[in-house]
Amino acid sequence: MNRSEQSMLGRLSRCGLTAALLASALMAACSPRRLMAVAPTPSFVFRSLDLSQRADNGDRDWDLTSPEARYDLSSRTIRARRPEGLLYQNDQPRYRITADLATVLRDGELVVLEGSVQLRQLNQRGLTIEGDNLIWTPSQSRMVINQRPKANDGQTQIRSRELTFQQDSEVLVFSGPTQLNRVDQTSAASTVVRGGSGSWNLKSGLMQAPGPVEASRTDGRTLSASGLNGNTREGYLDLQQPVTLELEGDRGRITAGRTRWLFSEKQLQSDQPVQADLKNSNVQGTGFKLDERTGTVIISSGCRMQQKTAFLTARRCAWNWRRERVVADGDVVLRRTNPEQITRASRMEAKISEDGEIRFGQSGARVESTIKLSPAAQEKPRRPRVSF
Repeated sequence: MNRSEQSMLGRLSRCGLTAALLASALMAACSPRRLMAVAPTPSFVFRSLDLSQRADNGDRDWDLTSPEARYDLSSRTIRARRPEGLLYQNDQPRYRITADLATVLRDGELVVLEGSVQLRQLNQRGLTIEGDNLIWTPSQSRMVINQRPKANDGQTQIRSRELTFQQDSEVLVFSGPTQLNRVDQTSAASTVVRGGSGSWNLKSGLMQAPGPVEASRTDGRTLSASGLNGNTREGYLDLQQPVTLELEGDRGRITAGRTRWLFSEKQLQSDQPVQADLKNSNVQGTGFKLDERTGTVIISSGCRMQQKTAFLTARRCAWNWRRERVVADGDVVLRRTNPEQITRASRMEAKISEDGEIRFGQSGARVESTIKLSPAAQEKPRRPRVSF
């Protein structure tokens, strides 16, 4: 065996490589040299490839196998077909990786995977990261997917211009325009969230996207916020103010401060000031809870409802935009301007007309009304003059 072959095998053994070498490659490499002739750089073809890397403490770091590979001695490059690999954490398999082709540069300093690249988490969630091109730097525990990257855990899918996976911390960084898709498991509706850059911790579920975000549902509802953060494993995202929700069918707009989106429970809730703008009405208060399943918004406290000819205050109020029904509870006071009338009750109900006006009636509870008549109406009628 000549020195070049010894050097090559030494480098591969340090990288953890074992392979079956074709006899034809050895024969070509061992042919006698001619004087004054430049010998071609040997290229070795392996029937199988098994690369393994260990951490400084001796734990397994990653493995990569292939049924067929070629090694170029001068460039120290391995090209392998149908590679498969395992990434370890605490000496236990954590991710499985597959691709169509692999190029291992400088005896493992850099690995490039191409064609149908898939990195799958080996747990019950089974999160999968996919793309067409992955650049892997093992010494930095970093993988970059820059061609059609996406990540999917079965409920949430992220598509971005570029995904960077930090293997040691299990943090996924998405860069550039990003789209997050969520499918409603109980109906055919789905939600698409569009934003900029951010990060997602696959171990803890923490997600951050500081840039402006917009969400739209297939049923026509839209939502916007200045940013979001939350925890996908615990089932919530916190939308940063200002938060605006446009209801389907032009039924109204809700504007609020910081709002928590409990997407698993299909609810939005906040303890911040909130305002709902309807066609001909304006409702304000502090704190709200929106239930997407029933189509109901509850303003928790300090409810104030303003119309052209009426003003209502109550401790709290609820609005069902699908049934066009409004309920006010607790120390309800309704003031009308034409005629001047004040009505008090513990509870009042109303229907929203087609023109957007809220028309209150009584729900059977006792009410107290005060009507102020105009001076002209209070004036006694004059008796007709009598003549004989």
